[in-house]
Amino acid sequence: MVLMAGDIGIIAFSYGLSLLIWFGPSIRYNIIAVISGLSFLIVSLFIFYLLDSYNIELISQRVKYLFRHVTGVVITAGLLALYFFFRPDLRSGRGVFLLCFTLAGAGTYYWRLAFLSMFKKRLINPKKLLIIGAGRSGEALLHITDNNPDYRMLGCITDDSSPLWQSSDVHGGSGRHATLRQMSRALGVNVLVLANSHFRDPELLRSALDCKLDGITIYDMPTFYEKTTGKVPVEHVTDSWLVFTPLLGVNKNVYNNKLKRALDFTLSLLGLAFTLPLALVIAVVVKLDSFGPVLYRQQRVGLNGKTFTLLKFRSMENGMDHERLHAGERNDPRITRVGKIIRQFRMDELPQLWNVLKGELSFIGPRALVEEEVREFEAKIPYFSLRHSIRPGITGWAQINYRHGVTVEDGLEKLQYDLFYVKNLSPFLDFLIFIKTVKVVLSRKGAR
Repeated sequence: MVLMAGDIGIIAFSYGLSLLIWFGPSIRYNIIAVISGLSFLIVSLFIFYLLDSYNIELISQRVKYLFRHVTGVVITAGLLALYFFFRPDLRSGRGVFLLCFTLAGAGTYYWRLAFLSMFKKRLINPKKLLIIGAGRSGEALLHITDNNPDYRMLGCITDDSSPLWQSSDVHGGSGRHATLRQMSRALGVNVLVLANSHFRDPELLRSALDCKLDGITIYDMPTFYEKTTGKVPVEHVTDSWLVFTPLLGVNKNVYNNKLKRALDFTLSLLGLAFTLPLALVIAVVVKLDSFGPVLYRQQRVGLNGKTFTLLKFRSMENGMDHERLHAGERNDPRITRVGKIIRQFRMDELPQLWNVLKGELSFIGPRALVEEEVREFEAKIPYFSLRHSIRPGITGWAQINYRHGVTVEDGLEKLQYDLFYVKNLSPFLDFLIFIKTVKVVLSRKGAR
């Protein structure tokens, strides 16, 4: 109710201010202006309500909610534009319309951020979490939930009656399956995680089902890990888990098959046209700065394991790219003076727009690796080839969440992010990656 009251005030103020700015201080408010303003208000509140914009937990996921909020503003604008088309007598003017939506959209979003900063601790209580199962899976879950404000860890209980670790709240409770329901009720458990992904004990599963019927949320280890970290724990998943888990990135839906490629083609064509003058300048200074070709070409592994030639502006001394000793270092001695500058702002990647236009790359997807890295990682990392089930990208979930690296450990960590992307590919996730990529580029974070 407090959020809605704030929305009402912000939308009403935005509409009045828009009229004042557009028509000046001599404006006279009449019944048409009032009805038009009420239309803005009522439709906006209705759409916000339908899109769950008063759900505090949803709003706390700020970037995810931003996508939903922008969607709500666009839908509201479209409905009102249609309404005013059939009721021209109630129009206040295009300028007022656009100005009002800009002010109200921004105002209601920042109002939510302010609301969260004031009341989040009182409104959102951490969920009480109990883990069943020890070993590496249990330890991994303990690590990711440590200091996580969304969860209050109650304990990690082994399935053979001995606790691996427990908080003082567990009062010496055992892991016996027969007492799991009673323990969960006594402790007020909200979330129960079966840490061992190979559980087949029917007694344990029946006890977990009893807990589920009490309203407790049940997760297996990989699903909870993915939800909490944004990564798929490759070392803790099985063939059966991957078989029965939806992989949205390989679904033959409209977005994957048509819209994503259409966006890539259109944006790359526009990008090549608009950046042509800058590309010509970069080409000249690269040529003048050091001996060698302007463009750097390298064979990379793409969709379905097929190789293609990746294009970049050359940023290293000619012929030094095969010297992998300093790969990933901040002060790589192979990089030229111009190369350091264009790498800082990712301008060396402009020629990759041509790869996108040809369909070899997408704007967003897993990083395209060289063949030697792929062969090494496939031999040592399980399920590594799954990342080639979708088109690689200039930027991606792994690129914005993990540093550049060339070791097997780096490959494993990045694969976990890549599989999360393959599993959850959607317009929203691509939008989130785009927003974070802009932030990374502007801050020059991770530039090498």
